[in-house]
This record gives sequence, C-alpha cells and structure tokens, in this order.
Amino acid sequence: MSDRKIKAVEFDNITFGYTNKVTNLDKVSFEIYENEYICIIGQNGSGKSTLSKILTGLLQPRSGTIRLFGQIVNKMNIKHLRDNIGIVFQNPDNQFIGLTAEDDIAFGLENRKVDPNRMSDIIHATAKMVNIEDLLQKEATSLSGGQKQRVAIASVLAINPKVIIFDESTSMLDPKAKRELKNLMLVLKNKFNKTVVSITHDMEEVTNADRVIIMNQGKLLKIGNPKEIFEDRSFLQNVALDVPFSLQLSKSLLDLGVNIQPNLQINDLVEQIWKLK
Repeated sequence: MSDRKIKAVEFDNITFGYTNKVTNLDKVSFEIYENEYICIIGQNGSGKSTLSKILTGLLQPRSGTIRLFGQIVNKMNIKHLRDNIGIVFQNPDNQFIGLTAEDDIAFGLENRKVDPNRMSDIIHATAKMVNIEDLLQKEATSLSGGQKQRVAIASVLAINPKVIIFDESTSMLDPKAKRELKNLMLVLKNKFNKTVVSITHDMEEVTNADRVIIMNQGKLLKIGNPKEIFEDRSFLQNVALDVPFSLQLSKSLLDLGVNIQPNLQINDLVEQIWKLK
C-alpha cells in the first residue's frame, strides 16, 4: 500500500440486531484500506457474517454509519455500494444461476444492462483472470465445488467491484480447491489491486492477510497484523481460536530444543529446518 492510504470501508459504531431484544453487533468500528487483504475471524455467532451482510447492503444497521470510499452508504446511494462491492458466498451452488458457466457470468452484466457487444469480451477477460476459460460452456452439474467457486468469483469480477468479500468461501472445498482459492485471493489483491475481505475459520489463510479483525459475541476485540495476533496465545485461547499449524509445529520443535524462529508461513519454516541439516 502507498503511504497515503485510501479508506475503502469505514464502520463507525455499527449496531445491529436480528430482533429488537437481541444485539448481534454492538458499536463496531473499523477501517479497511484500498488494496488491503483483511481476514475477519471469530467463533460461530461472533458476528462475522452479519458484518458481511451489512457491508453488502443485505441488512441495515440499527445505528451507526458506513462509508464506502468516503461516501455514506444509505438507501439513496445503494447503486454506489452495488457497483463497488461483490460477495462470494460459502456454497457456490447458491450463486450459480445460469445453465452454463458463461451464462452465469453474463447474468450480472445483463442485470446492469451492459452493451451485449461488450459482454463477450468481459466474460472471457474475467474467465482468464480466474483460469476457467475452458469451463465456459460447461453446465453446473459437471463442475466440481472448486470450479463452481471460481465461476462465482468470475461472476463477481465481471462487474469489476473494488472490494470483494469472501464469506466462508473455502469451508466447503476440498484441500486442493482451498489452496487454489487462497492463492487466488492473493492474486486479486496483488495483481488486480482488489480490496479483499475474507470471513474465515481457516487459520492458515489468516497468515496471508495484511490485518486481522477478531470478533467475539458481537464485539470487535482486536485488530492487528497476523504476527501481532498470533503472538498472544493466551488471548487466542480465551476466545477459543486456534493458531496456524506452522506456529504449532514451531513451538513443538522449540520445546524439543531445535534452534528455529517461529514462523507463520509453513514454507519458510521448512526452509529453516532444511538449513539445520
């Protein structure tokens, strides 16, 4: 990020409840910057997914202010929100609308009345971004979960939002598809300059983030980079969150007297161990 950070998203004292008697989010405030990769973590019921639904306009807060690239989000400028934020859900089947992958990507463009003469170029460009050019004529029933998720991402990218939210998007995928999707999130940030917000339980994914937001019982508990977050093991235990496998392995090796530095990235840890030979 540049020295002059542009605020992509601002939550200012957001409060929300699904019923009048319950408060699911309690005065939550944070900022997300343009071209930043944020992970939001917490136990079930902590308010993570509620945040994403408010951010995409699916829910309206009781109180507080949301700004998107400096503009207050309200009913009068909902188009500004729709044009700048896209969301990829947990279950790709819930997002697959068209008969084929190409139809599915075209759906959002048709809703926005994009010139039909431009649609083919947009569809093929976004398919290339997520490496599904060979799947465009495939029907949903013939695609794997990981392939469907890539189609869902292409559908979002076709409308070219600046912010992309992944709501538990890796949770229903096999290990290979999870790795591919986590790598794709980094590509979207680093190559295509998207702001990526991922609601996740995957601690290995969190190690790739620029910053981490920890939610608990509707409150924002802590914000920091992954190193800051995972150094405080007692805090993580208090909120029932795990640490990444690489840190667990580092600690076990240190306890055995192996002279290594704790590392969030498993590849860097393996390299350290290799150099000890």
